[in-house]
Amino acid sequence: MRKKLIRYIYLFIVMVILFFVLTSCSTVSPPSTGIVTIDLDISYALGIDSGRPADNYYIYMDGVYQETMAGSGALTITDVPVGMHGFDAYNYMIVGIDEDSMRESKLPFNGGSSTLCSGNVSHLVETGINYVTIPVYCNPSIIMVE
Repeated sequence: MRKKLIRYIYLFIVMVILFFVLTSCSTVSPPSTGIVTIDLDISYALGIDSGRPADNYYIYMDGVYQETMAGSGALTITDVPVGMHGFDAYNYMIVGIDEDSMRESKLPFNGGSSTLCSGNVSHLVETGINYVTIPVYCNPSIIMVE
């Protein structure tokens, strides 16, 4: 009788331990981020300086500066949260940095516009690698051919 009682107690302890082991485990979910590779699709217009599309473009995601890229290359941004994001590409001339705000001072053209070439696109970022092409258009009224 005593051996049976010890077996039941032993079995009960094993079941309690097994219960806690199985219910305390949590699954580890992968981070909900993706990788975005950005490419530019530059539209050439009559009268546009042919060197302009090869210049640097300033890339922004949701209004936040990410990096500078050449018109003919690609840019990869890692750890982008999953969801809808806006991507912008601007080509403008910088004349300096404002000491107070630490922002770039852009050279204005024809009535205050500082952008020579620009483009934007919205893209739904998913986990894994996402390819985004930003269509870029140049403003021929503010670009001078040398």
